[in-house]
Amino acid sequence: MKAPCPYYSKCSGCSLQHFPYVKQLRDKEKRVDDAFAPMVRDSGVRHPLVASPQEFAYRSSTKLCLQQDEWGRKSIGLYQRSSKHVVDIPNCLVHDPEINRLVTRLFPLGSPLPAPFYNHDKKAFQPERLKFLTLRFCPQSREFGLVISHTGVDRARLEAWAAQLRLSQLCLYETSLTQADDDLVMSRDVRHLAGDKTFNFWVGQHSFSLSPLAFFQANASLSPQFIEHIVVGLEGEVLLDLYGGFGAYSFAAASRFKKIYIVEANDHSIEAARNFIQTHAAEGKGIELVTSSVEDFLQKALRQETAQVTTHIIVNPPRSGLSPQVKQLLIERKWPKLTEIIYVSCNMETLKRDLRA
Repeated sequence: MKAPCPYYSKCSGCSLQHFPYVKQLRDKEKRVDDAFAPMVRDSGVRHPLVASPQEFAYRSSTKLCLQQDEWGRKSIGLYQRSSKHVVDIPNCLVHDPEINRLVTRLFPLGSPLPAPFYNHDKKAFQPERLKFLTLRFCPQSREFGLVISHTGVDRARLEAWAAQLRLSQLCLYETSLTQADDDLVMSRDVRHLAGDKTFNFWVGQHSFSLSPLAFFQANASLSPQFIEHIVVGLEGEVLLDLYGGFGAYSFAAASRFKKIYIVEANDHSIEAARNFIQTHAAEGKGIELVTSSVEDFLQKALRQETAQVTTHIIVNPPRSGLSPQVKQLLIERKWPKLTEIIYVSCNMETLKRDLRA
């Protein structure tokens, strides 16, 4: 069938739109079953897929490239497949429509900007340019978090531009990229620019005050069901929520454990969890926040009583999966009460690799 998106053959974002959605689901389910069959062949376990409530307009977060060619023509979109050429996408079908509308309001035709856009077609580093947008949107609160990435644009010019936007429901940050940050969308230097420092983001019945630097799932319509699937039936003494973000799993399971540790290296996510506990004391009872790498936390846990009383562990690593050190620490024979490890993955290949260990 013909893909409904007019940019489909060029944009690197989507890869299955030329199939009906029901076939996409069926093919994904078969791919997962085939991949894990050798591990579960005798157990009768299958992996049924859950359809998204929305086939389109479901993404509540995105990263966009800001492009300007040598003739001054501007584009805002994603890279073309296998290249750094930016495909202009004024109306992405998988974005929440409010994201498309916000981008138009941020950069209306003919409006003054604090700097030109970057030319991604050129290999040389270009100082004092606007390069990327990282956008987060909450459908329930109608609030946005945004990080604008640039290559050394003057702070005063950025502040003057932000002041004239007059967008009350936008928390805006900026990050400066150097020549050494060529493959990064954000650097370590990320600073608040305008608006509130956080925006309200709802996950099921819980509202979190997030900065746009906190990670969360892109499909807001599926998140509550996804989280419930992870925590359903979990109950025990101590839960370790590793790579725990701002604690969506932990707060959903809090009443079923005596103690929960949320372990996360991103201090923006930990701060969001801390704010939630301060305003929801009952729901945060028994939860301890740990700003740490998972490697460091597990090493300490194995030397203390924590490992002796842990009954459940959730791991939700990045696409690269678990590090060799984390895998080794988890298979140590020093977890006497551990009954279950729940692995949340966005990369089937690294999941298979880690499960073998």
